[in-house]
Amino acid sequence: MRSLGALLLLLSACLAVSAGPVPTPPDNIQVQENFNISRIYGKWYNLAIGSTCPWLKKIMDRMTVSTLVLGEGATEAEISMTSTRWRKGVCEETSGAYEKTDTDGKFLYHKSKWNITMESYVVHTNYDEYAIFLTKKFSRRHGPTITAKLYGRAPQLRETLLQDFRVVAQGVGIPEDSIFTMADRVNGLEQATQAGPFMKWTKARQVPSTMLTKDTNPGPGWPLGLVLLFTPLSCSVT
Repeated sequence: MRSLGALLLLLSACLAVSAGPVPTPPDNIQVQENFNISRIYGKWYNLAIGSTCPWLKKIMDRMTVSTLVLGEGATEAEISMTSTRWRKGVCEETSGAYEKTDTDGKFLYHKSKWNITMESYVVHTNYDEYAIFLTKKFSRRHGPTITAKLYGRAPQLRETLLQDFRVVAQGVGIPEDSIFTMADRVNGLEQATQAGPFMKWTKARQVPSTMLTKDTNPGPGWPLGLVLLFTPLSCSVT
């Protein structure tokens, strides 16, 4: 199995010769060697993030730890995804599915709100402790961008892994000042969500327009009959 140390050595060498303007996302991203999809299933804490997308710097001070639960999908071509995060005083749960590709460790995710399809790669993981994901997307506003996320099986990770994550993120062109760790915010999030409101968002689905009400109609900008349903639930990220 490819070692993280070897990966970091390669990325450090790339940094040494690519100082200057932030490059576009790399075309060829290597995924975890001998990727085992069943071992990536389960609960993960998102403890660090970095991105070339300009919006990240604007919201860094408001970001908190979120969780990601992966599992078998509704079909053999998918894996299920459930993300929970604390946002604007509300704990939100978002459900969806990643589409498998011919490359093990590479997945596609369609964001209907923006009408874009993102490519996600599991570039390194030991399955039991941490995982590093890279996601490429293209938007009309910002063009091609890449985002790196560090996940842990527990709410805290070794400091060396956080440092290694920074090197990986910088190695794909993410500026140092656009890399943010959130490990110190876990306790505050858990306390805040114990009694906080919780909204569960399910995958958008098509319904007849006659069934739309003021509670289910998402308003202007959404295709007729396309709704997001939400349900109040108890909230916990533990």
